[in-house]
Amino acid sequence: MILFNPRTAILAISLSFSSLLMVGNALAQADVKANKASAVAPSKVKGLLYEIQMPAAAAKANSKKKNNKFYMFGSIHIAKADFYPMSPAVLKAYKEADTVAVEADVSNTETSSEIVGKLSYAAPDKLETHLSPATWELLKSMAGANIEQFQRYKPVMVAMGLTISVGQQIGYEPSQGIDLHFIIQSRQDKKGLVELEGVTFQGNVLGDLSDAEGDAILASALDSVRKGEAQKELNRIADSWKRADAATLGQILREAGNRDVGSQALMKRLMDDRNAPIAEKIAKLVVDGKKLFVVLGAGHLAGENNILKLMQDQGWQVKQIR
Repeated sequence: MILFNPRTAILAISLSFSSLLMVGNALAQADVKANKASAVAPSKVKGLLYEIQMPAAAAKANSKKKNNKFYMFGSIHIAKADFYPMSPAVLKAYKEADTVAVEADVSNTETSSEIVGKLSYAAPDKLETHLSPATWELLKSMAGANIEQFQRYKPVMVAMGLTISVGQQIGYEPSQGIDLHFIIQSRQDKKGLVELEGVTFQGNVLGDLSDAEGDAILASALDSVRKGEAQKELNRIADSWKRADAATLGQILREAGNRDVGSQALMKRLMDDRNAPIAEKIAKLVVDGKKLFVVLGAGHLAGENNILKLMQDQGWQVKQIR
């Protein structure tokens, strides 16, 4: 029997969409790649940290502002207490910054009711009428007597709530998320805080998913939970992150996005289409003289159109700090 906590799902709005996809998809093929982990050189850095230098011509034109680089930190939006403390290199990069940039300020509770509205159905509409018979029957078989509590919410809201609930069973909490950690820290240290998208924007993206897209996300999440693969996948992702193993983590993400035609379409909608605007906003902040520490979901750093590649294609120099 599965349970659904809408508050947990609200906290999950900021969960990287890529994380939702890769936990929702069964990635048995990723086990082969994970066996290579022992060959990865030990890192002094916990997590994916990158130093990114401005293109030479732009740096010359921007010389008066005396800032031609920034740091990007790939995050996991639900984490465990043993992710902390952060590595010295990460803390140094954060300390050098005067501004922290995140996807969304997840500490802002004022938008919660608005987001719930976007990801809920108005009575008499209900979840059952928006799902395929197969997905609905699977949800019923797993929810048992609790099935009615799901009827109010859109498929993506249910999928996120289930994903986070599975994580909580093995110690992962939204309250330990990397993004939230640096949001709180930036306020304590009186650094600037910039939202690259915002919770409302992300809620709109999720709320506008078609029935077919929502059904695909929920069906994959249910299948992964039913087979016991969701917990394994979260642990595999976390282990790769803690080793700063960008290659393995990237492989897991790419396989998730290429599993089938539906996964490819969802990855484009939920990840690739967002990367270019985010990269553009980051570049503008650096050109404007901000000393940035950017915290983005690790999914944005993987895939064919990831942010690191987009910036490299524009002449930015990217170096992982391990």
